[in-house]
Amino acid sequence: MAAKDTQYGSGPLFKVAGLVYGVMVGGALLVLANALVVLMPLLAGLVGPVALLGFVLVGPSVVACCYAFNRLPAREDRGVFHDFVKSYRGNFGQALAVWLPYAALLAVIGANLTSLPGSSPETVAARIGLVGLGLLVSTAALHAMMLLARFNFRTVDIYRLSIYSLGARKRVALGNVGILFIAGFVLISTSVWLMLFAVGLLLYLLCMNSRPLLAFVEEKFTVAAKVSAAASSPVG
Repeated sequence: MAAKDTQYGSGPLFKVAGLVYGVMVGGALLVLANALVVLMPLLAGLVGPVALLGFVLVGPSVVACCYAFNRLPAREDRGVFHDFVKSYRGNFGQALAVWLPYAALLAVIGANLTSLPGSSPETVAARIGLVGLGLLVSTAALHAMMLLARFNFRTVDIYRLSIYSLGARKRVALGNVGILFIAGFVLISTSVWLMLFAVGLLLYLLCMNSRPLLAFVEEKFTVAAKVSAAASSPVG
């Protein structure tokens, strides 16, 4: 009986360790890329509302991290750091164009949510509605970042698909809404500083939950998938 050749790094324990390491590196890079957001409590006391401009860089960093995480499970990565930097440089401009309208809308929702006075039934209902709207906008923004990390679509098409995906793949959208809601509830109940340690895992879970959505978009809206399907179909 011929002995099976074993290759270094092919064992399940090694793969799990590599995955955990990749998620940790991605989370650390995401935190470093958003250092202005992390330091916002300090910067707000120095420069005032101008510190909110730190949120501008959230979009490109999330796109870069999604790109790295999407390549990680299939072992297509040349290293999370390499993939992160490559996507951050290559998608920076379009990521800003995609992210900023969503960020502005989330800022308006947040401002209205914090300005609601009292605790009357009408106010509570309004707050619940704003929270729900904020979750939907956050999910659409997340889908836009993931689509940009995976495909070379025009910015306007990214917007359309990010909204279309909420209804086209309801399970994915509801799953992402649930993950975001639970994460937000845990942070409010504990400490927002927990996000520094959990942001990598949170985004990785969102990427894994969104893989059916990316497969759906690739199958329905890309030329390569249609050409491949036509080539593999039997000729009548």
